[in-house]
Amino acid sequence: MAKFFVTFALMQEGLSFERKLTRRAAKHGLTMGQLGAHEIAVFRLGLGAQEKEGFKRAVRGLNSDFVINSGFAGAVRTLLEPGDFVLAENFSSPELANWLGKTPIFTAKGSFAPVNEVADPAAKARLNSKENIIALDMESAQVAALCTDLVVSYVSAKMISDRYDEQIPEIFLGKKIRKIKDISDAIWFASRMLVLRQKLADRLVELISVVGG
Repeated sequence: MAKFFVTFALMQEGLSFERKLTRRAAKHGLTMGQLGAHEIAVFRLGLGAQEKEGFKRAVRGLNSDFVINSGFAGAVRTLLEPGDFVLAENFSSPELANWLGKTPIFTAKGSFAPVNEVADPAAKARLNSKENIIALDMESAQVAALCTDLVVSYVSAKMISDRYDEQIPEIFLGKKIRKIKDISDAIWFASRMLVLRQKLADRLVELISVVGG
């Protein structure tokens, strides 16, 4: 039986996954449960990994075997589509990245680019010119650094939420509604995310089964 520590930036990203856990309970700001024979702890990092101290305390206290940094990322590679499950090789333990990269779990593998804010299509296009950058997010680099300090195995495995040429609706970025289309775009994107959230949960169950044996 392995102990997994699974992180999401936001609570909404991990809700479908949490519902798959048995014996689920809230404890010290974590959602605890089981997935088959494995013990699971779910932690919300906050956007940009704001909850670093809480992360360190929880990983140390639970003596976790593996950290899975998950959630959603924006595509940089042009062939990636929403719903693709991707491995951040540069923000995963080398031994796990090498092994998992050979499995059929992931649609693509490569490097993630760390960003401090949600990127628009122009920013993605600039990153696309760099070799092997497949996606971008705000948490993976920081989680990798924390796990290295804690000496715990980790993998960054995220699902694509938006294509290289897409802009996340401004309502989701805390901006005001300026036109009717902003509302329709937000409804459409929210509907997509409901579907992707369930798909992400299914992929994480598969990943844990492979890693935990």
